[in-house]
Amino acid sequence: MTTEHANAATGTRAATRERPAVPWPAVVLLAAAMSYADGFWIMSLRGAVGAIERTQEPFLSWLRESTAALPVFVLAVLAALALALRWFGPEPSRPRTVIATGLLVAAAGTVAGIVETAASSAWDYVLQLRLMEAMHHNSTGDAVAELGQATLGLQLAAVGYGGAIILATNVVVVGWLVAIRGGRLEAGAAPRAARRPALDHRVLILAAALLGAAAIHAAVIPEHLDHWAAASAFFLVLAVSELAVGLILLRGGRHPKGLYAAAAVSILPLAVWLCSRTIGLPFGPDAGIPESVGLADAAACTLELGTVLIAAALLRRTARAHPGGSSAGPTPASSHIRSLAVVAAIAVGVIGLTGTVPGWFGDAGSSGDITHSASH
Repeated sequence: MTTEHANAATGTRAATRERPAVPWPAVVLLAAAMSYADGFWIMSLRGAVGAIERTQEPFLSWLRESTAALPVFVLAVLAALALALRWFGPEPSRPRTVIATGLLVAAAGTVAGIVETAASSAWDYVLQLRLMEAMHHNSTGDAVAELGQATLGLQLAAVGYGGAIILATNVVVVGWLVAIRGGRLEAGAAPRAARRPALDHRVLILAAALLGAAAIHAAVIPEHLDHWAAASAFFLVLAVSELAVGLILLRGGRHPKGLYAAAAVSILPLAVWLCSRTIGLPFGPDAGIPESVGLADAAACTLELGTVLIAAALLRRTARAHPGGSSAGPTPASSHIRSLAVVAAIAVGVIGLTGTVPGWFGDAGSSGDITHSASH
């Protein structure tokens, strides 16, 4: 797709190639359909072979976990459409290219569904192993090991059968949606008129990562109020700082001060986290005791580490470009690539948020309480 525009100074005409935009309605529809359909089978498998702690309230569990997994499925659909765009163009017209695009989407959704199934089964296995150890604490180690091996085999079989069921389900769901749309499945939409220069996609990733980390840190504040008020104050200041820097980046772009601020608010919690998980903090109610790694702190650290690396790369590029006086900006990435990176940051943030909610992943009770690691 090309658009010609006149140069106001010279009167010449130049052709600018516009890249297709992301067809967001189709992306969200496909992702939601596969997320909730696959979530049904994951809940069914859990009811059959999962930990008893996680089989309560199956409808509510299906609804909230499928919703939380939605960004992951959006990421999968975007990746499939980006590949289809490269292979078949923005609007596959031949039946075989439409079918191939649909199969790519179904395959990408299946990968996401299998990953979710495997993670769920792995956590079921951990809970079941803890329960067996608690119930057979007077038994021999061999008996517990045999039960553990049998349970592991059952969970692996569930992942295998579940993967096949999810693949068939996604093929049917995608085919049904394509049929409803009249046999059309666009990989790209018509480009929209730009109201302002496109923001560097790396800055968008920085902002999304900072906002995701801020949400995770804000979510753990209430729990720390009962345990250690100073930690709550630290997370409050950290969340506000990350939120402010993220908004500044969205408004100011690649300004060096904003990039330095992004690196600073990410390096500090990374250093504190590393200390608390290795040798333990030298102060506080649990001084000198290393804390366990959990879902929430792992997600937050992933976002912070990504922020530091991207900010450093942008600062290095800025430092190289400044002495030469070059005013040319970076080549804008396609809408699909920009969206992939930003959605990936959002997905990590959402996954981290699920780890801050007590009870979402079961309760091991007295045999070893589950830590959802709100202690990031």
